[in-house]
Amino acid sequence: MTLQDALQKATSVLYYAEVETPYLDACVLLAYTLDISKEKLFSSFTDEISAAVYRRFERFIDQRCSGRPVSYIRRNKEFYGLDFFVDERVLVPRPDTETLIEAVSTVLRSHPAFKTLHDLMTGSGCIAVTLQHLFPDISVSASDISQQAAQVFSLNCRRLLGRELPFFHADVCEGLKQKFDIIVSNPPYLTDAEVDDLKTIGWPEPEQALRGGRDGLDYLKAIIRSAPLHLNPEGYLFLEAASPQLKICKDFMLELNYINSTVVEDLAGRERVIYARI
Repeated sequence: MTLQDALQKATSVLYYAEVETPYLDACVLLAYTLDISKEKLFSSFTDEISAAVYRRFERFIDQRCSGRPVSYIRRNKEFYGLDFFVDERVLVPRPDTETLIEAVSTVLRSHPAFKTLHDLMTGSGCIAVTLQHLFPDISVSASDISQQAAQVFSLNCRRLLGRELPFFHADVCEGLKQKFDIIVSNPPYLTDAEVDDLKTIGWPEPEQALRGGRDGLDYLKAIIRSAPLHLNPEGYLFLEAASPQLKICKDFMLELNYINSTVVEDLAGRERVIYARI
């Protein structure tokens, strides 16, 4: 069997399993099995695949058919050009969250006096680690209530930065002892109904990283309410949320005397990020 034969067969299996992107997933998993790039895979279609390697590939395809994300199978997810370790202890970083990185970066570049940033509910650490990588002269810290997420965060710090970032076990802003120029968060913002539907189909990501309450706003409102106590004068709060929630967040920020609130669209043109100054 050639690599192209193996790829075609796997694509068909994933298609009938109703995987959303069968060909792409099959390509990524075959390249992972062979420990080569996708580019190398495409130039090697006529090469033979050994029986042992094909059996390993089949195991990965079976896992994908069962609903396990490709990122969990590979234990890796690229985010903003960096390769993060991920597994079932943390949410898989989404491309949408790169919009949050872009928004924070814009403000940091226009405020050179800002030197401290904290990432609430950090999970894998994709936000904190990426921003520290982009802005090595600022002090970045992070927090999360999950002890398991803390382990993944620590691993990604060491892998991608070569050192640990300050970390606090905290829920929302509880336990933070200092003030920051910027607080950023991608909190759980799915509704209870949405999470229940995902649990019904066996969604593998941690429920704690998804469930945001009846309307998905529990953590968003809690952060908006508590962040001013932990921001320096004229500091900024950045949040990722679902498009329908951003109008509510903006109104709530206005009630609590935030100013200059701005909503940013993601690459698909959906409102995804809101930020404001105290």
